[in-house]
Amino acid sequence: MNLIIFLKKCKNSYLTPRINSLNFKKFYEKNSFFIKVLAKIFWFIPNNFQSKYWINAHNVGHGYDKFVEMDDLGCMIVDKIKEYSAKEDKILDICCNVGRILNQLNNHGYKKLYGFDINQEAINKSKFIFSGLNSAQLECASAEEYLKKTNDNFYDVSYSLGASLEVIPAHFNLIKDINRITKKYFICLISENGHAYPRFWRNEFKRSCFSIIECINVGSSRTLFVLEKK
Repeated sequence: MNLIIFLKKCKNSYLTPRINSLNFKKFYEKNSFFIKVLAKIFWFIPNNFQSKYWINAHNVGHGYDKFVEMDDLGCMIVDKIKEYSAKEDKILDICCNVGRILNQLNNHGYKKLYGFDINQEAINKSKFIFSGLNSAQLECASAEEYLKKTNDNFYDVSYSLGASLEVIPAHFNLIKDINRITKKYFICLISENGHAYPRFWRNEFKRSCFSIIECINVGSSRTLFVLEKK
């Protein structure tokens, strides 16, 4: 870990105030030049840079078509979900994009499947691409607005793959809310030192009342975590 990454982690984990009371849906829809300038100068000002990017991902080379095919990382997540869940469990895909992991779970007999993503086009295309997801409950929403409105312990298992967690601004108390809505396990594959908002993830997990059950290095930059709710 180089010094710049270390300082970013300190800023995001310890020096950024959590503002869960913000109406994130309205905030992310704003196009205020004043807020953009303030957020560039002061790190603790909430910003919508990443949300704007991913809402329009199809215009910048990150459209749903990039996330249709399964790969080794996706298969790894599926295997861990199967290991730590029962087929009657409620399963949530955090930032599911077009739903390729949910589709694999459906193929393995899971039927209580839920997912959300900030990109409307990905959600619209999901059930056309994967007919097995017709009964899945999918919604277009940011992580901030979706998690805030979800009841405590509603999902047995939640999971996230790729850069989903690392691009959610640090002003949202992300891991605490994931813990709140999850009854048993949270499984994620992340880059601990990468993307827009690197944090001291292991400490974030522990202080949000998760126990680290498994921690597997995947390649040179990613880590697969299996976390159990305390």
